[in-house]
Amino acid sequence: MVAYNIVFAGETGVGKSSLINMLFELEVSPTSNDVLEATEKKKRCIVTQDSHVYRLWDTPGLNGGTQGGVLTYQAVKELQSLFKELELADGVHLLVFCFRFAEIFTAGLQRIYESVVASMRGIQVPIVAAVTHADVMRETPEMWWARTETQRRQKQLIFADYVCVSTLEDEDYPPTLGRRAEAKNVMWRLIKGHAKPLQPYASPLKEVNVILFGQTGVGKSSVVNLIAGRPVAEVSPDAQVCTMSSTEYRFVVGMHDFRIWDTAGLEEATIGFNAYVDAVLKALQLIRRVAAAGGVNLLLFCIQGSRVTKTVQSNYRLFYEILCESKVPIGLVITNLEREQDMEDWWTRNKPALHNHGIKSVGHACVTGLRNYPEKYALSRAAIYGLLTDCDGFGKYIMPSDDWFGRVVKNMRALLRGAHLLRGEQLTQALITRCGLKEDDARRLRTYLEEPEHEDT
Repeated sequence: MVAYNIVFAGETGVGKSSLINMLFELEVSPTSNDVLEATEKKKRCIVTQDSHVYRLWDTPGLNGGTQGGVLTYQAVKELQSLFKELELADGVHLLVFCFRFAEIFTAGLQRIYESVVASMRGIQVPIVAAVTHADVMRETPEMWWARTETQRRQKQLIFADYVCVSTLEDEDYPPTLGRRAEAKNVMWRLIKGHAKPLQPYASPLKEVNVILFGQTGVGKSSVVNLIAGRPVAEVSPDAQVCTMSSTEYRFVVGMHDFRIWDTAGLEEATIGFNAYVDAVLKALQLIRRVAAAGGVNLLLFCIQGSRVTKTVQSNYRLFYEILCESKVPIGLVITNLEREQDMEDWWTRNKPALHNHGIKSVGHACVTGLRNYPEKYALSRAAIYGLLTDCDGFGKYIMPSDDWFGRVVKNMRALLRGAHLLRGEQLTQALITRCGLKEDDARRLRTYLEEPEHEDT
């Protein structure tokens, strides 16, 4: 799977946001007929096509100083910042320069083009033209493009290719059946025809280790399938046969090699020792396993779109605060949101409550794993890809020396209060046989669990 960064730039109010919405077939970027309400900050939308990821960047119009709400120098700074940011990440794969159809190419358009090129600061990126308001043309796009070739050459407006499109709906005046579908198709042909990976496939991929955790039944396996775009993890409505130990999955997205460990989290404390302590110790073993693979880059915490429970808080504390000592970025994946009209509404409503319960994150994805909601499923895939690729550069956590074990287990006791524990040699044997610990580790853990007041020296 390849990830592409596609930057849309150009005049204010020519329809950049409308083009992006058309490519998605739903409104993901705000549009306006009033240039005073045009895009004021860069916005990113993500879509999957042919098993590849396309990040579409909507940028402020460059002539906002006279017509829009963004002064030209502010828009130029936004563009410069975006190009620099992307060049340090996956690169810029295509620039779509948008402008409105006109009979002549003006000096003003030339200045905007030059400003966009200058913002790239020497980055070699193919530039294509997306000419909007094609519905007012009185000749074919091919005839107009050929007739204006001399004008473009004189003003040094250089494009690798072009399309002339209308963003009107089929029922808009004059009603034209298939108009929008054709415009969408030609835009995708333009993008796919000229967006090329900048780095050869022989280049080393950036390995990112991700732990995906949460209670049984919240939809972790569905999230794995969502990332893959196909069934690779077993999904079951029966909690007894859901994921109960860690399973590794591997996906390549752009220049990232994601290794995702799908693991069980804590359940309700009332279920007792067998599942509660087992889950804690399996989590501990998983952290060690991922540390051996190079360290933990990202935690993905799956929760259902319902109220925040004590178990949700305990899972957050176990993986983020205790096992990874608050040193690993954590992203939230909120599942089962297919009944929301806009899945992001859940986040808007519940973000304050999460923060009040001490649950904070570097990013989130509101998703559904159900394919029978195709639009929401597509948005869910885009959201999870965005979360994965946005959060990969925050650092890596590798467990410190032996004192980490004692410190972690000591902190675990707060999570295990109320769970019925075996004692003595029975506890040691249970830790060895049921939890798979080595005998030395089992005895050390038993010591910490049986001596609540134990302090490291």
